[in-house]
Amino acid sequence: MVFKSTFKKMMAVCGFVACSLSMSAADYPAGSPVYLNGKLSVQGTKMVNECGNPVQLRGMSSHGLAWFPKCYTEDGIKALVNDWGIDIFRLAIYTHEWGGYTTEQWKSMEDYNEYIDQLVDICGKYGIYCMIDWHVLNQGSGNPNNTLEDAIPFWDYMSKKHKDDKHVLYEICNEPNGSTVTWDVVKEYADQVIPVIRANDPSTIVICGTPTWSQDVDKAAENPLSYDNVMYTLHFYSGTHFQYLRDKGDVALNKGLALFVTEFGTSKADGDGGVFTEECDRWMDWMKERKISWCNWSIAGKAETSNALSGGACDKGEWNNTSASGTYIKAKISEPDEFIACGNSVDMVSYNDQIFLTPNPVKDAFSLVLPDGAQANSVEILDMTGRVLLSVSDPNASIDASDLTQGIYFVKISFADGISVKKFMKE
Repeated sequence: MVFKSTFKKMMAVCGFVACSLSMSAADYPAGSPVYLNGKLSVQGTKMVNECGNPVQLRGMSSHGLAWFPKCYTEDGIKALVNDWGIDIFRLAIYTHEWGGYTTEQWKSMEDYNEYIDQLVDICGKYGIYCMIDWHVLNQGSGNPNNTLEDAIPFWDYMSKKHKDDKHVLYEICNEPNGSTVTWDVVKEYADQVIPVIRANDPSTIVICGTPTWSQDVDKAAENPLSYDNVMYTLHFYSGTHFQYLRDKGDVALNKGLALFVTEFGTSKADGDGGVFTEECDRWMDWMKERKISWCNWSIAGKAETSNALSGGACDKGEWNNTSASGTYIKAKISEPDEFIACGNSVDMVSYNDQIFLTPNPVKDAFSLVLPDGAQANSVEILDMTGRVLLSVSDPNASIDASDLTQGIYFVKISFADGISVKKFMKE
């Protein structure tokens, strides 16, 4: 059964409790993406939840952690969850550039690990997924093998530390590049790093970058990695990359690879120019149709088109002060997705796709439209952390939402045969 809603996917893939996830509800906020989906895995070309149903995550990437630390705080991440509706945040850990992990110019490696752990825990606190990204790029790291001396202990630590965190994903090399950096070179690196991870953590998804700044997924498909729960990175910038790159993605998918767009921008590839929303719409449609998850580049304090915030927003804590790109991306993140429910669960309501809120977005009040014969036992309004804000005495009456501040909320509807949760936007 397919139905719309979310946490950003809220009603989501499993209903509120329908998946019988191995985690307890206390592990993550009720109704959050991780609560609903549990630990993710790879089946064929799809990333799936603990019920085995395809999941598309949508969220944001940091820029360099050392460069814009005021952007990466609990307040910032909380706002991205509550106001934007993200369900994944990517931590871009540069390796060789100033302040990178290997330089010890900003933090020692030990302090860097602790800082990353804190950000991972913040993501878990708010029930969103967290991608740990070993951000190979240019200065000595375009060939990821040049980072092996540091990458192996880094991933050994991270996979030991976070092996039990259901909300963590590992991206082992961001954008391999250079004229001599072929897929065979990247695969050589992956074949040394992934066994280190798997020795500690046998099941967390590992995402591997591909040559030419993570564009050559078709080359990787000719000689894929021989591990379970592996995905491949595809990056695009809508002012530079067009149908030819989507064609490369389709080649990889047709050969059985699972793709994750761990970074993309609405600008040109250098971060400026645009915003190119018309071409980005084509990319969005392509990813949605194929259930490909994405993280937008980026939340930052940098003066470039691809920055989702206006200048100085991080310094002022103005997390909704968006740039042209950020306004576009925030709207895309807040759109509901389609999910396939766990149909074999007695807790799943059989008519979830027939429940609607009107109007949505909500200005002052809204009504529930239920299927004929459906009787709601109780209705509650929740915030993004699953906290109950209001209990509704009469589900058939207009529901007053005038006291709610602007943002994203959910309506939890309890029936005799299960629970449904619907997302709404308060204007």
